[in-house]
Amino acid sequence: MKRQLTVTLAALALGATAACGSASTNSGGGDGGTIKVALIPPTSGALAQFGTDAVNGWKTAVRLVNDNGGVDGKKVELIVKGTDGDPATTLREAKAAVTQDGAQFISAIVTSPENAALNAQLEGLGALSLNAVGQDDALVGEQCSPNAIHVVQSNGMNIAALADSLSQMPGDKWAIQAVDYATGHGAAENFKKAAEQAGKEIVLEQYAPLNTTDFGSYITKIKSSGADAVFAVEFGADGIAFVQQADQFNLDKQLDTVVGLNMVSEPLFETLGDSILGYYNNVGYDVEADNALNQEFVDAYTEEHGVAPYYVPADNYLSAETLFAGIEEAGSADPKDVAKALGGLEFDSIVGTVTVRPEDNQVLRDDYLGKVVEGQGGGLKFEIVATSAADVTSPEASADCKF
Repeated sequence: MKRQLTVTLAALALGATAACGSASTNSGGGDGGTIKVALIPPTSGALAQFGTDAVNGWKTAVRLVNDNGGVDGKKVELIVKGTDGDPATTLREAKAAVTQDGAQFISAIVTSPENAALNAQLEGLGALSLNAVGQDDALVGEQCSPNAIHVVQSNGMNIAALADSLSQMPGDKWAIQAVDYATGHGAAENFKKAAEQAGKEIVLEQYAPLNTTDFGSYITKIKSSGADAVFAVEFGADGIAFVQQADQFNLDKQLDTVVGLNMVSEPLFETLGDSILGYYNNVGYDVEADNALNQEFVDAYTEEHGVAPYYVPADNYLSAETLFAGIEEAGSADPKDVAKALGGLEFDSIVGTVTVRPEDNQVLRDDYLGKVVEGQGGGLKFEIVATSAADVTSPEASADCKF
């Protein structure tokens, strides 16, 4: 049953600096009046910047909510861990956070394989996870968990948003360049289906390991394929290397269109410069959205961190909003109670009104297509060229997800 809950930041309360809590077992209620959230971001490698920004999104949310009295009368504490991105490391840190630090909730895990490993252990740990970055469809399919809330759009949702505009994009022969792990392969499969429906031809499909620094051979194959458009799924430092080397190889001269999936983001604009003018990218979060909650977030985040937010801190902030809404609805900080309360819950957020689909715990929300253009005051920005509502981007819940 869907329920309406309007969550304002005044009701979202809590600002604590990141610190490890004292050792304790997870009783579901924290230390009396404390709600403990463990953050396990990558601290090195291609995704380290995403890890830092994920934590920063949570810090802003927690500061604001604590400053207003907490959530359901309880203060929120962040327990910041770290990982090298290996699922085994992440799982070990998650278990330590729950069993030693008393964490009830887990977030800021970046990759899909890490989230998948955690999902399999959540019920045994008695913890609730809020996934703000990992987008593999399997996380809301065969790897789903009743204790995992999928806040970020799935690959399927992002590709559905791209597919809305794909038929109008220049380019008939497409090359796919993707990272060689679950998200890259899942995105490629979804894109191939969308391309077929749009009457596009896939002439090349190739994958590069995470942390690839030399894309020369991959770019040479794209040039030789006769492709006039590229769909690229390369993240963080990998995305920077691919874009810069594509520019050095003059790849853009033979391309009509480049579409990235989370490859080009605002923190990279200064580094990549004019070489990405005209690039398209899915935009999960619109920083300029005319939304009072969003404006409050943007102002607070910018003041605290010295830069405007983009999708990684925004989706982690949305994870905090989701958690706080669930706790308020449940009247409890017990993960089981919160998970139950979130099923079907509808609430207002920085991205507008969202709903947690009870069949798979996917947060249903709008998705956007952005084009990199010159900003009025100099520099680059995303121009939102298309908006796809949740009922367009969200396929039915997978039958493979069984709670």
